[in-house]
Amino acid sequence: MLIVPRPFPAAMKGITPPEVSRAIETRFPEGLQKTRQLLRQPSVSATGEGIAECAEMVRATLAELGCKTETFAKGGHPLVIGFLDVGADTTLVEYEMYDVQPVGDLGAWRSPPFAAETQDVEGVGPSIIARGSTNSKGALMGHLHTWRVIRDVDELPVNLKILAEGEEEISSANFIEYVRTHRRELKADGAIANDYSEDLRGVPTVYLGVKGCLYLTIWSRGSRKVGGPMESEIHSSNAVWIDSPVWRLVQALDTLVDKKTQRPVVDGFWDDVRGPSKKDVEMVRELSKKFDPKAWLREERTAHFKYDLPKDKLLLKYLFDPTINIAGIYAGYIEHGGTKTILPHQAYAKIDIRLVKDMTVEGTLRKLRAHLKKRGFGDLEIQVHGPYGPAKTDPDSWIAHAAIDAVRAHGKEPEVWPTSGGTMPAFVFDEYLKLPWVSTGLGHGSRAHAPNEYASIEGMKRFMLGEASLLYAAAERRRGSAR
Repeated sequence: MLIVPRPFPAAMKGITPPEVSRAIETRFPEGLQKTRQLLRQPSVSATGEGIAECAEMVRATLAELGCKTETFAKGGHPLVIGFLDVGADTTLVEYEMYDVQPVGDLGAWRSPPFAAETQDVEGVGPSIIARGSTNSKGALMGHLHTWRVIRDVDELPVNLKILAEGEEEISSANFIEYVRTHRRELKADGAIANDYSEDLRGVPTVYLGVKGCLYLTIWSRGSRKVGGPMESEIHSSNAVWIDSPVWRLVQALDTLVDKKTQRPVVDGFWDDVRGPSKKDVEMVRELSKKFDPKAWLREERTAHFKYDLPKDKLLLKYLFDPTINIAGIYAGYIEHGGTKTILPHQAYAKIDIRLVKDMTVEGTLRKLRAHLKKRGFGDLEIQVHGPYGPAKTDPDSWIAHAAIDAVRAHGKEPEVWPTSGGTMPAFVFDEYLKLPWVSTGLGHGSRAHAPNEYASIEGMKRFMLGEASLLYAAAERRRGSAR
């Protein structure tokens, strides 16, 4: 079992050299200030606001660290790249992101979303409120500062190949293209995608997988073939004898999932789904002993789950079932005040489909199109936005053990998740680079994508200390695996 890996000498308390830990503690105010500076620079990938300036801030910081830097972009927002070769035996690819989601409703924020002010968060304590504080510019600067401190007082135990993208929130096109076309330059021993992973109980997580994501815009428009207004909205009195593109879209969406639990029912959708392995099931059973559903619901500000299941069965669904989700619908008059009686000429929905192992982007899209066509909705236009597949790391890999070592070195016992319900473009580590990879990290933050996104200040310090431990643990574990 992964949960109790064979320890190397480094997998003990004190894995990080004492002078490094002391320096991180002493220089934390400096690191916090640098984090605030980065958070105060907008970097909204959906609109492009502040992206160029933020990319240059990241590149300049990498250069100050001693990295050979470059940027890569084929349209869109630049990928910032840093290579730092210190002559170590182990080389890691470090995945980072500097872009953020739009701020949304300004009136819902306790303080301006790019002010990076300190606020007391109930149950957490002093925290930085800012868009990107937990997803994921806080972690990015935490890494950069930690690497700088280590270099000032010791030798980095690993070589680093750093990839900081500005398009994670809009499907990672440049990151994926760079990795696909630069495999030789990215030759390494493993990859890391760290972030704050502690929940409200202070329990950190080691993630060994992610789902893929097929993000779509599905359009319904009036046309000669299916009817409805073709050029603009018209008076809603015509709804008695003219078809509605909006109803057409809603009816099409209704065929994609069942009525009770919104389980996907697209024809053939489940044919390629690989269920959890025996080891996955064992890990989930172990995980369920510590999993607190009520804490999860509190953090997500939700009353209950849609399934009434034991904890292990609930977790298996979360981790290994695909989903079809409506992220948003737009049609016609949607202003808050007043009325406007119209029959819209078009409507669209934003859909994200979470893919699990053995599902492919191409196969899933083909099945969706066939499903809609069979039911008379072949006229709907489907736009695809930068999709990518799922990824999964061997739980017995050396880098998974190194992540557990690093967490335990700080007196915490991690929850080890065989995969996660979330998504990031980690498939490139599996498919293009053939690298074992892991996602973990000390520290706590929450409300990603929502108003009042925050990161605990004390957690930020733990994150930096944990990153240092992970680098030293990785070097030791890699040496041990090569023996």
